Amino acid sequence: MICSTLRNLASRTAGSTASFFSTSTVNRTEKLWENPWKYAIPEKTKTLATVQEVPVDWSFVERLMPIGIVPEVPKHESYPTPSGWTPPTDAGKMHPYYVRRRPDHLLPLYLERKRDLLNEKTLDFDYVELVIVRNVDGDVFACEHDLRSFLEEKLGHPVASHVDELKGRIKIKGAPRGLIEQFFYSKGF
Repeated sequence: MICSTLRNLASRTAGSTASFFSTSTVNRTEKLWENPWKYAIPEKTKTLATVQEVPVDWSFVERLMPIGIVPEVPKHESYPTPSGWTPPTDAGKMHPYYVRRRPDHLLPLYLERKRDLLNEKTLDFDYVELVIVRNVDGDVFACEHDLRSFLEEKLGHPVASHVDELKGRIKIKGAPRGLIEQFFYSKGF
């Protein structure tokens, strides 16, 4: 059974190739085996695709893009404003470190909640709030030393801090954000 199926298949393929070469335009003076690819691959008529430019309304995309230019510092009648904001002063340039403000002209202070030690009475974890100061350029360790000494003087207890010099960040544990803001505003940042 298998042998008869193979014979039928071989006879069909032999017949189809013979009919292909008999119907194709083979030049009788040229031998087929001298250039077999000439007759096996069809000729390419067009290789380039057509391109059509479609007009697009980019106004919907442009309003989602961030503002490329930072707006000017707003002018107020008196400082600090009712929210406690003050603009940067020239005194901030006199220190060995500099704290760059965010594009909305606020100090780069962020809150982070981390899991702390296990409470043995309730068998639940306590959480602690950390204040992260970002965008510190220059001598980050001098900034951390000045900030820690200011906070310890105001609070009356030691404050834990961690410096990430490569990223220009300082993490502070045990101090409120408002007091840290007050320190940077007093330095002129």
